[in-house]
Amino acid sequence: MKQIKISFLCLFSILILNGNLVGQANKALSASDITKSVFEQGLKHTELDFYAGTLMLHGMSEFSLLKGNEALQNRVIGIYQKFGNGEIKAKGSLISYEAGGSGAAFLAWKGVTDKLDEQVENSASKMMKNQKRSPEGILTAVWAKNDQIFIDVAFAVTPYLLYSGLKSGNQEYVDMAVKETLELFKILKDNKTGLLHQARGFTAPGVLSQDNWSRGNGWGAFAIASLVRDLPESHPKRKEVVALAQQFFTASLRYQNKEGLWHQEMTNPKSYVETSGSGLMLYGLGIMLEKGLMDNKYMSNFKLGLSGYTSYIGSDGSVSHTCFSCLNPGKGTKKEYEARPWAFNDHHAFGPVVLAYAQAAKMGIDSITPLKRLGLYSVIDNPSVPRTYVTSARGRDVAWENDRMAYRVFGPAVRAKVGSGVDIWAKKVDYPILDKWYKLNAEGKDYHVDRGEGCDFYDMGKLRGCGGIAIWIDGKPYAAESYDTYKIIKNQKDKIEFEINYNTWNVPEMQITEQKYIEMENGTNLFKVTSTLKSPENKELTVAIGVTTFGKPSIYKNEKKAFLSVWEQINPTQGSLGSAVLANPKNFVGFASYKGDEFILIKVRTNVPFSFYAGAGWEKSRYFKSNTDWNKYIMKETKKADFNTSITTRYP
Repeated sequence: MKQIKISFLCLFSILILNGNLVGQANKALSASDITKSVFEQGLKHTELDFYAGTLMLHGMSEFSLLKGNEALQNRVIGIYQKFGNGEIKAKGSLISYEAGGSGAAFLAWKGVTDKLDEQVENSASKMMKNQKRSPEGILTAVWAKNDQIFIDVAFAVTPYLLYSGLKSGNQEYVDMAVKETLELFKILKDNKTGLLHQARGFTAPGVLSQDNWSRGNGWGAFAIASLVRDLPESHPKRKEVVALAQQFFTASLRYQNKEGLWHQEMTNPKSYVETSGSGLMLYGLGIMLEKGLMDNKYMSNFKLGLSGYTSYIGSDGSVSHTCFSCLNPGKGTKKEYEARPWAFNDHHAFGPVVLAYAQAAKMGIDSITPLKRLGLYSVIDNPSVPRTYVTSARGRDVAWENDRMAYRVFGPAVRAKVGSGVDIWAKKVDYPILDKWYKLNAEGKDYHVDRGEGCDFYDMGKLRGCGGIAIWIDGKPYAAESYDTYKIIKNQKDKIEFEINYNTWNVPEMQITEQKYIEMENGTNLFKVTSTLKSPENKELTVAIGVTTFGKPSIYKNEKKAFLSVWEQINPTQGSLGSAVLANPKNFVGFASYKGDEFILIKVRTNVPFSFYAGAGWEKSRYFKSNTDWNKYIMKETKKADFNTSITTRYP
């Protein structure tokens, strides 16, 4: 996809170019163009079979009703049909996802197609009969225990049953849609702030979480806004719904910041700006204004939010500062919610943006002047700022970098060519290069050629690369195939963290999978790996952590410190590359070699996590000029290594 960098010196007007937003910092953007651009980017990062994907599809369903969007509407309907025919198999704990979510019911109700009617009705009927219920009769997640409820379910229940009921004329569906949100607001309301707590029953039965979490309140905003807009005036609960919505949105505006957005913990302006909750709040506020249910003086709050939001939206439709998955973290305290990390292009990011700007476009507000500048906080639009960064690319790679080096692993799409080893991209600049190199490569400019920033000259194939692991049995390594799934957990400028799952192994007489967490900060050439080899058998294994060599390596092994270091000229034109693995000395059992890979061997147990470090350094960077430099660096790093296997940003 062609990308054009936004800068203060650009002298061209706004347009959409291959899905990208292009424009001058103080020139107006189009709400419609933002919606389309973010949707296209969202399709790359959001699983449509996951609830975050159905939220994005709902936004596009509403947007598709605008004149001129007929082709887009057909495209969205086509996606929903894949839920109905089983091509997309929904994941999640609410039955409405099986039909594609509330957007499918919305389009069916609007009568723009009859192709979705059967799947919408089937899932609605199934939901009413089979969905798990709380003691109060609230529909809740299938896995919920005792009295566990959380505001998130309102978004999956209320709009879906409302539109299904309006479509079919089934009053029971409509009444349940109303009950769901009214009861959740009643139970989870924070009487001090007028906002919502996220959950009940997760710390202990009957205990509410202590938060006023941005996206949690956004889920509530989405549900109550659907009711105030589309619940018939004749419904006996109509006045109660309107009064509740007015109270809730009025309360929320007390915590709107100077950018028109809301913070992760809405009552604490020192917590980070959280974009998914902000988008959902803006969507709901827009509906309240459109329906004339709030004083028109609040239109300025709505427009301010739309303008401020653009700082977090990249010129390519990427979205920053979105809270990672969150459900009553720890004991559900405000501090624990505040500590949940934000991620760049998290799958929760895109739906709220689509909803907010689609709502603006529906209200005739299509001209959005950025409060500061488009993409102010986006990696894409700040390419010269050093940072840590992790991304998925080409539908098959997960790549990560910091201010020193870059690495990647490969997914199932290229399993025939490469294995589960770790690839190295050697860089000599401190700013991010991943997106740029992938873009250049897509344009035919090979990233194996050094254009002044470095390049990819490391060809590991099926070998272990820089820190890939294998099970060592009778003098032979047995490795996984390329990864099966991944999840980005933290994607901030000072630290990244992500999960990689390897489910396809060929180990003799063993059933095994690997769950791997990778973390990296700035200022180091190493990344930390915390791995768990899962198996029905609890047994001791020898794990081989590998470093690939290319014919003439200089190898240094240190038993006492438990590290393996290699320095080698892989390509005469590219200079020498160092690579290394640092293991926990308590687990060390030896070294080994096998067909181009050098290994450090450690003892581990199945189903028990273990940690190690791996990384590389390049002769053409400013940090290393010789084998001696590299080995001194690795020796120094052994003193800093922390083999604690706890990961602080686990998600529920």
